[in-house]
Amino acid sequence: MKISKLILMIGLLGSVISCQPKETGKTKTILVVLAHPDDETGFGSALAYYARLGYTVKLIFAVDARFDRRFVDAEPDSVAKAKQRDVVCSCEKLGIASPIFYSFNTMDRKHGERDGVRNAVETGSAFREKLKQSIEQLKPDLIITFGPDGEYGHPEHIIVSSLVTELLLREGWANQYPLYYFGWTKSQEENGDGWVRYADDKYFNVVVNYSDEDEQRAFQSIQCYTSGFSQEEMNEMISFEQQRKNEVFFRKFVTEEGIRTGFF
Repeated sequence: MKISKLILMIGLLGSVISCQPKETGKTKTILVVLAHPDDETGFGSALAYYARLGYTVKLIFAVDARFDRRFVDAEPDSVAKAKQRDVVCSCEKLGIASPIFYSFNTMDRKHGERDGVRNAVETGSAFREKLKQSIEQLKPDLIITFGPDGEYGHPEHIIVSSLVTELLLREGWANQYPLYYFGWTKSQEENGDGWVRYADDKYFNVVVNYSDEDEQRAFQSIQCYTSGFSQEEMNEMISFEQQRKNEVFFRKFVTEEGIRTGFF
């Protein structure tokens, strides 16, 4: 009997060992490129999910949010610092790496001289160069940003999405660093209030199913944004997410290489 029990224990131990994840070398890195602190709250549960699995999740924020319209009477530098504190807290709650701040005043032209077009173009060029350096340093396994809809049409979301896509195309990196757009499906939003933009379900080819634990981390991250939202607004955001299924959708940016003679 003792020998049989010993054999059984050895067998069970072998099964446990064989089920352990194998060492695969470099931890995979997910780079998320966004416009403002708090943009990550739209899919924070998915980020918490990958962090829990052991992936490195790195966020880049283009704009320091000093011109946030919710702080019309506040000193811009104080607003920028407060938003940075909030997003550092958010990343800690999600279990992801410390964020990278590019700290541009704006990506849009609304705060530039006169119509600000030249300033916006120059800022876009500077952002593109900084992002190129970050990608070369981090060598991410994939990149996430907003889609061309900008989630709800925010100009700076759309501009950042466009610049990320442009950089990968101009450097020939579209396959080396696969790009995924976060967005909402038609099934999720067609009966909503029209605030959030969406795409047809068939164009989404990645779904991340997160756990209740991941969702709770995301809710905790929302609570970090005390400088931007009232408690009532944060509760409303959390309630909105609680009504959804535990899933977030992404669509891959795909390019076709080679030359065809004509369109048809």
